[in-house]
Amino acid sequence: MPKTIVFLIDDDLDDQEIFSFILSDSSSEVVCVFADDGLDALEKLQDVSFKPQIIFIDFNMPRLNGLETLKEIKKIKHLSDTPVYMYSTSNESSIVEASKIAGATGFIKKHIDTDIAKQEFQNIIAKLNL
Repeated sequence: MPKTIVFLIDDDLDDQEIFSFILSDSSSEVVCVFADDGLDALEKLQDVSFKPQIIFIDFNMPRLNGLETLKEIKKIKHLSDTPVYMYSTSNESSIVEASKIAGATGFIKKHIDTDIAKQEFQNIIAKLNL
């Protein structure tokens, strides 16, 4: 069975490490690929041979923020059906609403408690049948 490719776009290396730990602990069938910011992500995503099954984007990033990155990803034809989740330390309703309007599949709040975060990611992966 092929591995599920999860693409995380986040400028915080600690968050990348935590994310990778949570996902690898959630499923042995998941492979994490990272981009350090929106511009790096868009460069990787232009390659049509790279098609992650799910994308997570940090809302607050330098150079190209999460919302701008999401809008650009939605323009890439080979990713039109790819679920894209925004996530942030803040889950203010204005941020969540802006994400949904821009085309996000969902929004996740970053949790300090890795057990809560792990459960959320497992629920998303199960819901998407990945």
